[in-house]
Amino acid sequence: MRDLLPEEAEHMRLIEMEAREVARLYGYREVITPLIEHYELLAAKIGEENRKRMYVFEDLGGRRVALRPEFTASIARLVSTKMVAEPKPIRLFSVGSLYRYDEPQFGRYREFWQANYELIGSSRPEADAEILSISNDLLRKTGLKDYYFKIGHVGVLRGILSEEGVKEAEQNRIMQLLDKKMQDEALNILKKQASERCLETLRRLFKVSGREWSRVIKEMNASVEGYEEASSAVENLEAILNLVSDAKMDLNVRVEAGFARGLEYYTGMIFEVYVPGMDIALGGGGRYDRLIELFGGGPTPASGVALGIDRIMLAVKGRRPGWTPTWEGLRVLVLPVNEEVKGKAMELSSRLREKGVAVEVEVMGRKVSRALSDASRRRITHVVIIGPKELREGKVVLRDMKNKEQRTVTVDEVADMLEGLQSGSSRISL
Repeated sequence: MRDLLPEEAEHMRLIEMEAREVARLYGYREVITPLIEHYELLAAKIGEENRKRMYVFEDLGGRRVALRPEFTASIARLVSTKMVAEPKPIRLFSVGSLYRYDEPQFGRYREFWQANYELIGSSRPEADAEILSISNDLLRKTGLKDYYFKIGHVGVLRGILSEEGVKEAEQNRIMQLLDKKMQDEALNILKKQASERCLETLRRLFKVSGREWSRVIKEMNASVEGYEEASSAVENLEAILNLVSDAKMDLNVRVEAGFARGLEYYTGMIFEVYVPGMDIALGGGGRYDRLIELFGGGPTPASGVALGIDRIMLAVKGRRPGWTPTWEGLRVLVLPVNEEVKGKAMELSSRLREKGVAVEVEVMGRKVSRALSDASRRRITHVVIIGPKELREGKVVLRDMKNKEQRTVTVDEVADMLEGLQSGSSRISL
């Protein structure tokens, strides 16, 4: 886990701010779920590897609880218990910290942050396409350009295994191995319980991938011929990708027929987002049609994505080494020149804050030249200099730090002028 210093925290909040804006534009309403949940809830379908990495402990009431390792289980619990009567579809957004006992390395920490979007109630391809569109829009807003989507469909592999009579527990074990790219090990497990036809079909699928998705879909169809469930899954994936193409989303897509994710609750399309040079996904998601039912709700299809806020920050900084936030609003310093006018400086600062202007007061007792130099380093946009001589005339000096220009104005004028400048834009841009 780590401390985030002011600049890092600022970068993180900027990406979070863009994530909230994407949620607003798509009609996703924010929910806040507990950081701690019952262990059984979180462990139900998260996958064996992730279960081993959960922070688990017993609380003072003797309950076995855990820090959340992801959002989806909590959202499924919320929908199945408190939003049962909510009209469908339900679009939910959540953001916050999550915890897994990973081995710390670049971009992988034990405490991490995600923006999470869940679209609940629709089994149609357009719901999956919307989740892809949301992911694309957020990444584009950060200024990243060279990212790509790795896409697959868990129904293809599970369809083959189900028709071969492979039990769900074994399927989950195989998916875990495929998630780690241990394809030979997965095939070795199947040798004792699946037909040679099944093994040969999987070998072919593991080789099918590419950015020309229409060609990949044709090869997948040819490979799974005779497996009805798997063929239906390929058709579903084709329908989603056709929608993405028709909507002109401009997604850089790589389809992989043998792609699997470690989470056990996926039932349909799955995807992860990567940038060249980073060996970790910036985010991932997919369709999970049975999780809400598992937690006591009715049959409820759903699709979602989790995008790593801190990982996106690392990707942006890696491609834009000089990246610093651009302040479009004001940052004002009120600078008293001596002890005599300190009270007036604090009074004026309060007045400006009431008008919505971000104001700092010089509290270090620096001389004017030193204070101005420091203000410039800290991206202060305007300095209000309060001196006893000007104050006796009801005036102050307003200095524009960007243009290096200053003028003497009345106290009322400086308040009105700064309020007017503030009414432009007060947000920070990436």
